[in-house]
Amino acid sequence: MEPDILLIVLDSLRKDIMELYGGPAKTPNLIKLKEDAVAYENAISPSSWTFPSHVSLFTGLYLNEHKVHETIDHKLLDLTEFNLKLKAERLSENLQRKGYNTIGISNNPMVSTQTAFDQGFDALFMIDPFPISKEDPIFQEARRLGASPKQIALKLLKQGKINKILEFYKWRKREKLVSDVINFPLDKGAEMTNKLLKTANWESKFFRFINFLEVHEPYRNYNSKEVWDNVTGIKPLSQNSMENIRKEYIAEMEYLDQQIGKLVSTLKNAGKYDSTMIIITSDHGQAINEHGYMLHSTYLYDELVRVPLIIKYPNNKKFDKKNGYQNLVYIPKLIEEISQGGDDSAVYSDSTFSEAYGAVIVLPGGYKDKEEYVKQRYEKVRKAVFKDGYKMTVNGTDCTIEEFLQGNKGIKVEDNKEKAKELLEELEIFKGKEDFKIPKI
Repeated sequence: MEPDILLIVLDSLRKDIMELYGGPAKTPNLIKLKEDAVAYENAISPSSWTFPSHVSLFTGLYLNEHKVHETIDHKLLDLTEFNLKLKAERLSENLQRKGYNTIGISNNPMVSTQTAFDQGFDALFMIDPFPISKEDPIFQEARRLGASPKQIALKLLKQGKINKILEFYKWRKREKLVSDVINFPLDKGAEMTNKLLKTANWESKFFRFINFLEVHEPYRNYNSKEVWDNVTGIKPLSQNSMENIRKEYIAEMEYLDQQIGKLVSTLKNAGKYDSTMIIITSDHGQAINEHGYMLHSTYLYDELVRVPLIIKYPNNKKFDKKNGYQNLVYIPKLIEEISQGGDDSAVYSDSTFSEAYGAVIVLPGGYKDKEEYVKQRYEKVRKAVFKDGYKMTVNGTDCTIEEFLQGNKGIKVEDNKEKAKELLEELEIFKGKEDFKIPKI
């Protein structure tokens, strides 16, 4: 029997922050859900940022197959067109064809009708999490001028635009007032999402997709100038800023756990909890300067690609634990197998991969002279392979091995040359005809 399906993406959530996986963020509602679910230990995201990961999640294809990803020549504005032209059937289209009522609610503008993610949805609602729309002309102008109010004011002062400074001050004051009312940035749309779902029709066979943005930056007391100074190599992030970001990241996860608890209660009140397949995962993680890098995309560190995967199967069915890795690209196949009465074998693989194709960094005003630095540091194509407890990340632009890990410990190629060769061979097969340089050892 085909189950009802609830697919939840906790945008930017790394696995190791959650209590469920031994981390510091208290998640009592997810721990309660785990009593009826399976928490997978080796889930990998196919990319380290939102757009290509979501395409992989919905198509079951890696980035080098669906091609909806950044390159040195193609950035954000091109990806919507690539997504629109993609011929592969999406999970939402497949389920819609089977008679499912397909409804999505996204708190991330990157996953919306504007970016062609509405294909196969009866309706895809966008709840803008930001107190002032990013389409607002004043917001656009502010971003061109700088990353902080001080930068903006100084630039306007140099230009002799005193009246403009007052206009920006009023705009910032209004933004602060609106933020306080909607509890931004702690809440980035989750409360409104839950209110919508509480009044939803749960009667017909349904597929519900939700993107929660809470653990994505910005955070409370977030110093964007410090972050951009760090990203552009001007000055490392201060210890205080790192500690604050980590503290707020944990607080966001704890808040999100409360919202997940509300959503589960809505399902139970509708009498749909037992029959529903609930999938909770993330599209990528978040680096908090562990490798001198803040935020996400570009790299394939574990903090960026090891994600949670919690699945409550219909009628709370459990399956025996198996060896191997899980990946978001396996989710469409898993849903198909479960719908046909199968087990969770489809979510496992002996080896799996993650990819990044360069920079998706849009520099704010005041940093335009850093474009060459960003290009030299971040415009690299990377692929990572995971197998037998090992991980290897290769920079195909520079033809170098960037990571060789056994578990979470870095080792030298000389320490296990045979395994290193095996992983490089896996990457050679995986890349296919792509112009990706793999080093010889």
